[in-house]
Amino acid sequence: MTDLLTIDNVSFRYPNSANASIQEINLTVEPNSINVIVGPSGVGKSTLLNLIAGFLKPTQGTIEMQGVKVQGANWRRGIVFQDMALYPWLTVKQNILFGPKMRKMPANQSLDRLQYLLSETRLLEFEDTPIYELSGGLRQRVALARAFINEPPLLMLDESFSALDNYTRSEMHSLLLALWKNNQNGIIAITHDIDEAIFLGQNIYVLNGKPGKISQKFANPYFNMDMSEILSTEYIAFRNQLVSSIKQMS
Repeated sequence: MTDLLTIDNVSFRYPNSANASIQEINLTVEPNSINVIVGPSGVGKSTLLNLIAGFLKPTQGTIEMQGVKVQGANWRRGIVFQDMALYPWLTVKQNILFGPKMRKMPANQSLDRLQYLLSETRLLEFEDTPIYELSGGLRQRVALARAFINEPPLLMLDESFSALDNYTRSEMHSLLLALWKNNQNGIIAITHDIDEAIFLGQNIYVLNGKPGKISQKFANPYFNMDMSEILSTEYIAFRNQLVSSIKQMS
């Protein structure tokens, strides 16, 4: 299987900074896989995502998507930010259709996708509602729909659910997985929440240190499993191993 994304020995240092933010990152993402990067604050998780998105250029190393070097932002690499970056004066429908409009996607294609996503995200009754009238949970649904309507081969989430309450966050996890199963794109999500990483990640990467480096990769046997049903000795040991791998180098 051809890798969707390849990160080869990537380091990055911000201008006027004496030290690198991340260093010698090597990572591959397969198509239709969910990969979570977990680590403490300040180790370069968001920097790495911005490099993959094409907002930043590596100081060293290369990032390739489907064999083509990443050079600048592109709709093929979608991203959902923590603050959602929605346009508050536009309606739900207008926000979701903004990307296809910029891409000049045929109207029949974008409108078909719109109806599907409004239904999947339970936003049909809100399609003409301005964003500023919506709750945080509904806004996050809009952000996911806006990302998925472009059908990007790779979707990134930058601590997208961290500001939500536990119940709403759980709903967003289920919605994300349902959309992923239907769209079959690759996903990279970053978080500092261990339980979120275990629920969402087929593969879990630990980013540690300053500068940030990938210290460990875990194949996750508890992906998309109900935590209330798996509080076994094995699960607790796996979770403790993840926590320990972060603490060792923090």
